[in-house]
Amino acid sequence: MVDVIALGEPLVQFNSFTSGPLRFVNYFEKHIAGSELNFCIAVIRNHLSCGLIARVGNDEFGRNIIEYSRAQGIDTTYIKVDKESFTGIYFIQRGYPIPMKSELVYYRRGSAGSRLSPEDVDEKYIKSARLIHSTGITLAISDSAKEAVIKAFELAESRSLDTNIRPKLWSSLEKARETILSILKKYDIEVLITDPDDTKILLDVTDPDDAYRKYKESGVKVLLYKLGAKGAMVYKDSVKAFKEGYKVQVEDPTGAGDAMAGTFVSLYLQGKDVEYSLAHGIAASTLVITVRGDNELTPTTEDAERFLNEFKT
Repeated sequence: MVDVIALGEPLVQFNSFTSGPLRFVNYFEKHIAGSELNFCIAVIRNHLSCGLIARVGNDEFGRNIIEYSRAQGIDTTYIKVDKESFTGIYFIQRGYPIPMKSELVYYRRGSAGSRLSPEDVDEKYIKSARLIHSTGITLAISDSAKEAVIKAFELAESRSLDTNIRPKLWSSLEKARETILSILKKYDIEVLITDPDDTKILLDVTDPDDAYRKYKESGVKVLLYKLGAKGAMVYKDSVKAFKEGYKVQVEDPTGAGDAMAGTFVSLYLQGKDVEYSLAHGIAASTLVITVRGDNELTPTTEDAERFLNEFKT
C-alpha cells in the first residue's frame, strides 16, 4: 500500500514553445500534468509513496499518462482506462497578456478524467493510506468526481485539500464557494493549501491571519498560504512562519503550487517541522517555474537542500 493517495484528473499538457497569443504559436511541447499527479510526484521525490485514483481514455494520451506516472513511481493500480471517453488535454499560453504569467485553455469537458466516480474509490486502499489529497479542480469537473472525493474523505484517516479554484471549471464562483466550504465544514483537514484569491472567494478576506483564524474554526489544522512571487506562509497552532520567494527567471508558473503542496505535505508527514517543510516547498516551486512542464524539475529532498544551502540569506 501507499502513504498518500490523491484523487484527480491527469492531463496531457501542450506548452507553447514561444510566448504570446496561441494563434501565433506554431510549436508546442508535450508534458504530462494535472494538479494531483504533480502533487504525487512531489510526495515521491521527498521519499514517501503515493497513488493516484483517476481515469484516462483508451487512447495514446491515456497510455502516455499511465506509463509516465509509473516511471515517476506513482502507484497506478487505480488509474482506470475508460473505454467510453477520451483523455483530457490543455494548452498553455505563456507571457501574454501579462508577462511571466500563463493562461490555460482546456479541452476536457466530458473527458475520462471527469467521469471519476465513487465506484473508483476502493475502501481498503483508502484506509491503508496515511493521508488522502484532492483539490478544488476535482470538485469542479463533475458531480461524480466530487462524490468520489467525498467518499474518499469519508473513509480517510487524514486529509489535505488544495482549494485551487479555476473559474473556467465552475458554473459560478458562488458554486465553488458553496462546494469547498461544505467540504471544510464536514471534514477535518490536516493541511489546507490556498491563497489570497481563493480565500477572497471563500471567506471574503485576504489577510493571512484572518484567513487562518477562520479556516481553523472549520477544523483546519495546518494552513499553507501561497503568496505567489512573494513566497508563502504556514500556520499551525501558535506557529506562524513566512518564507520569502526567490527571484528567478519565470518560464511558466503552472504547477508551482502543486510542487509546493506535495513537498510540504510529504515532509510534514515525515515529522519535519513546518518551517523546514515550507522552505523545501518554496525551493520546489521556484525550480518548477524556471522551465516548461509542471513536474520535471520538482526536486528531491536532497536537491532542495542543495538549492537552499546555495541561496542562504
